[in-house]
Amino acid sequence: MGVEHPHFKLIGHRLCPYVQRVAMVMGHYAIDHEREDIRLEDKPAWLEKFSSERQVPVLLLDQTRPLTEAAVICDYLDRINGRALYPVDLIESAEHSIWILRAERILSLTADLVYRAHNEHDCDLTLHRIGLILAILNKKFEAAGPFREVGLCMVDMAYATAFRAFPVLVYGLNRDLFAGFEHVRGWSERLLKNDIVRTVVPQTYHGELHHFIASRQSYLAKRLSMLPVPQKPALSASL
Repeated sequence: MGVEHPHFKLIGHRLCPYVQRVAMVMGHYAIDHEREDIRLEDKPAWLEKFSSERQVPVLLLDQTRPLTEAAVICDYLDRINGRALYPVDLIESAEHSIWILRAERILSLTADLVYRAHNEHDCDLTLHRIGLILAILNKKFEAAGPFREVGLCMVDMAYATAFRAFPVLVYGLNRDLFAGFEHVRGWSERLLKNDIVRTVVPQTYHGELHHFIASRQSYLAKRLSMLPVPQKPALSASL
């Protein structure tokens, strides 16, 4: 007999990259669950009952026991389903965890562009820091190839969330984030075409993200606020 899993409810936000990562793991394992998306600008009072910092994602187990933090939730879901999203070898598994931390660093730097980089110099510095991580990734692909030959692994899912916003950044800043990193560019394009990766966000994702960023106060926000939302969704982080 298989292990009986609790009832799952995923509390998230339509655009949140960390929620996307949890949703990908649930999609990979075909985990039955409810989903409720909140509005970041009008968070419900009940959210504090499950997340003291009122952050998403929250995975609610049997309506009462909450798990927070995307990495923790993903690790839990992977463990109860046989730990298939990491290598069996413990050292390789640890190395994958290091790469995931770098993906989270890209997400943090992207948040800097969205919220905190108020001039072009700040944007340039932040883009340079993202580029340093992409350069390390590109060297990895040159030397050793993909993280997994067939199917997605947890590293793929982590970077898919980081890369998904890149086309909007490219459009707003008129920069090719993958310039000089062709191995990473190709990996990103393959990831974002994957059905599990593609279907965890609404089809209107790029337009919604454009509007979301444009309503902030950053340099990127001001540039996007002056640009029309493209009629066709962006497919890559290229110019």
